[in-house]
Amino acid sequence: MSIKLDGVMETLLITLYVKAKDALSSTPVIHDQKAVEIVNKIDYDFKKFDSGEMSYYGVLARAKMMDAQAKKFIQENHDCVIVSIGCGLDTRFSRIDNGKIQWYNLDFPEVIAQRELFFEKNERVKNIGKSALDATWTQDVKTDGKKLLIISEGMLMYLKQNEISQLLQILTYGFDSFEAQFDLLYKGLVNKAAMHDTLKKTSAQFHWGVTDGSEIVALCSAIQQKGLINFTDELKHLLPGIKKLLTPIMYISNNRLGIYTYQRKA
Repeated sequence: MSIKLDGVMETLLITLYVKAKDALSSTPVIHDQKAVEIVNKIDYDFKKFDSGEMSYYGVLARAKMMDAQAKKFIQENHDCVIVSIGCGLDTRFSRIDNGKIQWYNLDFPEVIAQRELFFEKNERVKNIGKSALDATWTQDVKTDGKKLLIISEGMLMYLKQNEISQLLQILTYGFDSFEAQFDLLYKGLVNKAAMHDTLKKTSAQFHWGVTDGSEIVALCSAIQQKGLINFTDELKHLLPGIKKLLTPIMYISNNRLGIYTYQRKA
């Protein structure tokens, strides 16, 4: 089927394609067969992303490490609630589900409409077709006193700083407590999408980045930083041959996972 997504929304096809290619490889990293199924149903020129070798390994390292951190949260909170902000066509739920969690997918209405073409209904998975900057979406999430995890992969870098502040305000006003796991761009890559091996094939642009993740706390002092993980910790194991020599550079320029907590004061 044909699919029409422009700008930032088109970038979700990059990560989807990488996961499908990985699943079909002889040494898959995340074994995402659902991604293969979806790619095979879409009429789109995915081949234009084939030259993005660093993106290929980068996306896989990020997905594997974010899966691991989400699983860690689930192991500590077996019947938790998870919200995937900017979910795109991500299949993380199927990779980490323990049979008990409640999952919410949040993305633009047109993305959710596409998503619903490819995923079967599940009583523990709900879709919210709204912008992450629409404050009403938090009302659609029912935690019923359960622990809440907010996940954002491949999204915050496309927002501007005032929009990041707005999102953090929405989260802290909308929920009493949560853990947030944010995929964060290195600030040196802001406004440099034209240099990116796959993003340059779209019209999207990087608008916001960080050094050590403390920038989130600076924008919202009610949030505390719990950790920071550089995705190069996994990427260095995936890079083939001579590309491993790039590891020191990647520790500077690669995305990182910021982990944060929030607890509303009584």
